[in-house]
Amino acid sequence: MKYAEYDLQTWLKPFWSGNEMYNETVLMVGENDCAPLLYKPERIISVRNYGLDIEYERGKDYEITENGEIKRLSGSRMPFFEIDEYYKTQPDIVGISVIEKATGLKFNEPRYMKYGEEDTFTRKQIAVSYVHGGEWKGRVPASKSDRLAKFTEKLRKKQSVTAVFYGDSITTGCNASGMPQGGQTLPHTPSFDKMTCDFLREKFGAEISVVNTAVGGMNTRWGLDNVGERVVKYAPDLAVIAFGMNDPALTTEQYKEQILGMIGAIRAAKPDCAIILVSTTVPNNESDWYSGNQKEYFKALYEIEENPQYPFVAVADMTAMHLDLLERKRFRDMTGNNVNHPNDFLVRAYAQVLLATVL
Repeated sequence: MKYAEYDLQTWLKPFWSGNEMYNETVLMVGENDCAPLLYKPERIISVRNYGLDIEYERGKDYEITENGEIKRLSGSRMPFFEIDEYYKTQPDIVGISVIEKATGLKFNEPRYMKYGEEDTFTRKQIAVSYVHGGEWKGRVPASKSDRLAKFTEKLRKKQSVTAVFYGDSITTGCNASGMPQGGQTLPHTPSFDKMTCDFLREKFGAEISVVNTAVGGMNTRWGLDNVGERVVKYAPDLAVIAFGMNDPALTTEQYKEQILGMIGAIRAAKPDCAIILVSTTVPNNESDWYSGNQKEYFKALYEIEENPQYPFVAVADMTAMHLDLLERKRFRDMTGNNVNHPNDFLVRAYAQVLLATVL
């Protein structure tokens, strides 16, 4: 498959299937850092910079350890952060304090997580493509096609449909490389809504109008207050609701109540609208700045899905996917801002999970 430039089929190859991994990202902190990969490589296809236009040489720039990690070698051309540059003595934003025990390092003074948007982190990340013989140890996203049957039937009949994506900054596309918030840099990966619908267009040959009304920094209270203007007025055939990252203090019941309010408003106006509820990824586990109840909200979404009143609701479980990825990889290997935004690798996971849910 193509791996030296953005390619829809390559980007959407599920991380949990097959024996080839394309452009899995890692971020080196320290000149000789070792980064774990999802699988133990049997053969390296390519190791490149994040933009995919520079290729690195094994034995000169990197090596693969016996444990299957990629190790940066002294004198390598591969970018990295110095430890004191990444774990800062002065904060970029007040409150991003480091949880020392989560880092595996010992500091003599308080440290703070480095923060930045656009390509602050991605320009330092590395993309590794390889062949492996491993098996996915995490949860496999479930197909919910039966719950979305009215929407997929329209696609099969090649009817024109409208899909509205509604949520916070993650849904807007922060920090996908092809988006303004991602710096519009190589490899120009689009937001997950575009990847998802581009794939469905190719598969079904149907016309899909994509409307993304997400706004950075917003939470479920804002989502409920603005659902009429930002979802209902477009009369969608599919509504994808993705809130939770900015709701750290809500109880699961409060979160559930506001999601139900959005569902009720949408279905009252468009009774045949299919709805996907996307559970959120989690914030950086090396800092407590943004952490709260995000890991718990998926429970509320599943309670809605399991309620017989909502046979048209499907949960796309990105919480499970992110936590399973974090069992093997580090947060910094998949982030765009080091707090809560995904990089291209994790944006791809969003699209992969959504497509597994729909199909």
